[in-house]
Amino acid sequence: MSSQRITARRTAAGVVLAGLAALSLAACGSAASSTEAGASGGSSQSVSAEASWPRTVSTDDGELTLKEQPQRIVSTSTTLTGALLAIDAPVVASAATSPNIDGLSDANGFFSQWSSQAKAAGVEKLYENASPNLEKVAEYEPDLIVVAKNSGDSVMNSVDQLRKISDVLVVDYSGSSWEDVTTMVAKATGHEKEAEGKIADFNAHLQEAKSKIAVPEGDTSALIVFGDGSGAAALTEEASQVQIMNELGFQMATIPDSVKGDTSMGADRKDIVNLSMENVQKGLTGQNWIVVSADDKAKAQIKDDKAFNTAPAVKAGKVAYTPGETFRLDYYSAIMLVDSLVESFGK
Repeated sequence: MSSQRITARRTAAGVVLAGLAALSLAACGSAASSTEAGASGGSSQSVSAEASWPRTVSTDDGELTLKEQPQRIVSTSTTLTGALLAIDAPVVASAATSPNIDGLSDANGFFSQWSSQAKAAGVEKLYENASPNLEKVAEYEPDLIVVAKNSGDSVMNSVDQLRKISDVLVVDYSGSSWEDVTTMVAKATGHEKEAEGKIADFNAHLQEAKSKIAVPEGDTSALIVFGDGSGAAALTEEASQVQIMNELGFQMATIPDSVKGDTSMGADRKDIVNLSMENVQKGLTGQNWIVVSADDKAKAQIKDDKAFNTAPAVKAGKVAYTPGETFRLDYYSAIMLVDSLVESFGK
């Protein structure tokens, strides 16, 4: 980045900070209060030899033209940070979920599956999702800001303000495979070769796993149990987890249209259908169940709550569980998902 551009960026950041001082953002996600983090420089990252700039990238919020290859990326989406780290993109700060959740997050609130990679890259905690703070974004002087279009770690309601700070890449991961998400962020950061390598590695791992799995007879429903006891989410064909199950040969059960009107949560999501307690069994008709991102509380609810334990799949003992880290998929957690399915359904 040229010295003139850095000076201009700092000047713009100062103006934005002044204008945003009184801005109150709506809480989103499942995290707690925000914490402070100082600005830091990005770590040295590999750069694809084929990269050419400027370039225009198709995003989930229109086309984005980038004049130079990003060198300082701020991710406002905890989920998308995994994709960026997998391709060695220069992330300097990332939003976080609640810290120290078993099977989900580390002391910073970073997802456990890429916690060590974030530490090695020197990624700092931007804020917690429940208290998004645009002032913190500006302090890192980013040349690219990554935003989730929807879901709990989205700040789309503030994207216009973020564009006053820097270029913004908007990604809708709720209706895309982790591979598609990784490919999109790779094009925006000039790390296509790294993305191709990671996807090739995963595909090889997937094919090896397929040879080790005995797919159960009958169809299968994939679900996530809500931690607040309000029901469950049936995973649709759009869900990355279901796409992987399809690749492994599982026959996925159809979600009845009769339950698809229950959109009290996640109405803008393509990958889930929310099921109230009375609709759990109506929506999860599979002869087998795979409970995704299952912690001890979820397992206990499947066992003890009549909304779940009277279902044919549960009564027959045809329930498998995947680790908490498989709640959101990136390269790292996709590997974990596959490995857990091999463990549960191995020949």
